[in-house]
Amino acid sequence: MNFELNFDSKELAKLGILETFFKRKLKHYLTKKVQKSLNTEQQLKIINDWKKKNSIKSNSELEEWLHLYELNMDEWINLINSDYQWSYWCMNKYKDELSQYFIKRKDYLDLYYYTIIKVKNKDLADEIYIRIKEEESTFEEIVNNFSNDNEIFYAEKIGPISLNNIEDPIASLIKIGDLNQLFQPKSLNEFWFILRKDNVLKAEFNNQQKIKLSLELGEKFLHNRFIENQKQRNI
Repeated sequence: MNFELNFDSKELAKLGILETFFKRKLKHYLTKKVQKSLNTEQQLKIINDWKKKNSIKSNSELEEWLHLYELNMDEWINLINSDYQWSYWCMNKYKDELSQYFIKRKDYLDLYYYTIIKVKNKDLADEIYIRIKEEESTFEEIVNNFSNDNEIFYAEKIGPISLNNIEDPIASLIKIGDLNQLFQPKSLNEFWFILRKDNVLKAEFNNQQKIKLSLELGEKFLHNRFIENQKQRNI
């Protein structure tokens, strides 16, 4: 692939945007040959989504934005279409890999719901666990009894959330546990926590998921190309 960048890399590195700049330039290079045309409905959706994201509510506001960023209408359309073109490029490049990649990533694509109670004292944690386990009290009753004492007691229902966003000791239990399973008290960050796994939303291998996964692979590709480029420049 014939791809070169001419820029002051040291200045961009000092600003902390060297990799971002490289990725954007490479994405532009890769997608400029994409011949995927947009129909009127698709183009209108892209325009409306962009205007909503950028709080543009009128033609005059759009004209002001174009003037500020020194773009004409055609340049603006090309800019806002770039995400669509990049998605199309990624889907086309990785279409034969997505099924296996989905299986590999599935545990982290599922969304989990759980209830957690944290207390400072192990004896209290053991007492609460036994009361819930023996059905002497429900999670909700425990929360109502202790909720005013925030110094030693904390409780929350959490979800939907992916394993990536859960602390490792909790995520490891959530991943292997059965629905409605109550876990014995575990120590974490000076607290003892009691955990109940409430629900799981299983990820589906649908078109939306395929786009998400292809973009993940595309981002890895861009990062790897950046690393390769930097190594070559430093040889």
